[in-house]
Amino acid sequence: MKKCLILACCALPLLAFSARAESVDQSRRNAIVRAIEKAGPAVVTINTVSIRRERLADPFFELFQFGRPAVRERTVEGIGSGFIMDPQGHIITNYHVLQDADAISSVTLSDGRRLDVELVGTDERSDLAVLKVRGDARDLPFARPGDSESLMVGEWVIAIGNPFGTMIRDPQPSVSVGVVSANHRRVSREVGGGERLYQDMIQTDAAINPGNSGGPLVNAAGEVVGVNTMIFSNTGGYQGLGFAIPVNRMRRVADEIITYGKRRDPWFGFRGEALGEVNPYALKQLGITAERGVLVTEMVKGGAAFDAGLQPGDVVLEINGQPTEHPTDVDFINWDLFIGDKAEFLVDRAGVQQRISLTVREARRGV
Repeated sequence: MKKCLILACCALPLLAFSARAESVDQSRRNAIVRAIEKAGPAVVTINTVSIRRERLADPFFELFQFGRPAVRERTVEGIGSGFIMDPQGHIITNYHVLQDADAISSVTLSDGRRLDVELVGTDERSDLAVLKVRGDARDLPFARPGDSESLMVGEWVIAIGNPFGTMIRDPQPSVSVGVVSANHRRVSREVGGGERLYQDMIQTDAAINPGNSGGPLVNAAGEVVGVNTMIFSNTGGYQGLGFAIPVNRMRRVADEIITYGKRRDPWFGFRGEALGEVNPYALKQLGITAERGVLVTEMVKGGAAFDAGLQPGDVVLEINGQPTEHPTDVDFINWDLFIGDKAEFLVDRAGVQQRISLTVREARRGV
């Protein structure tokens, strides 16, 4: 009996230690670890090459203007990230990852496998591009999309990508963890030279660095909620302000590219000028009393706006609840829509406000 008691007493500490070890193991394998295990295998590293032609300075040739100037070709390597988005092997990345590339030198999974890919299409304005794996993609991992509309400010997110390029030789992606700092951010039109639609962005403090571009922003469930795209920085390095394209927008752009080989170009079918840039005397002659807005100056006959009843001389005050004070405001709202979407205009016509609804159509070539 005494011997049994001694054995039981010895076993209790062992059981307690085992329970504590199991508890520690469970706490280590938290939601973030599980999310990375789900999405990480689908992340790819994209290497590109660009050929730069440089004129060599030669005083002899310049002095006598003899012969052709010598030109040297220089190879520039680029790197970005991406992820497989579906069982068919479509890969999402940023347009700017491929923008100046002459060729894609390699696309590599985190397990080291190299993928043979082709370019499906790009959308410069949305800063998105779609690649596709050639051949059978059934055995490849893919990252499941979430819902960027359901994101909450303060919830955990994980940025996955390859920020190091050739400094690290293995293809394993790096991860950084942060929170959703803000949602539906509207970045200044000047960012991207006024040609990029950086609107409705997800802001995060998860570290996004050069090379992370095109990689997924993942929620704690391992679902893709955004595409890591850009940072605000005074130094070129990460300073806590990262931005991602929301996955709901990414999916619509990707569907367009996969279906049509491009993002179809939406257009309302009119042009205008900011009221503040029009001669006040001309405004008075036209009977325009509105203080802000976009004056409709040109209409495309048979276009969406024309058929909906918009007229030259109308002042567009809002579109879909967003103020329009400059033609670029109209452009950005337009670019954010897709063919078949509805748009509601608030216009001022001779001092009387009214609403006009239209369905967005594809821009005509040459118009």
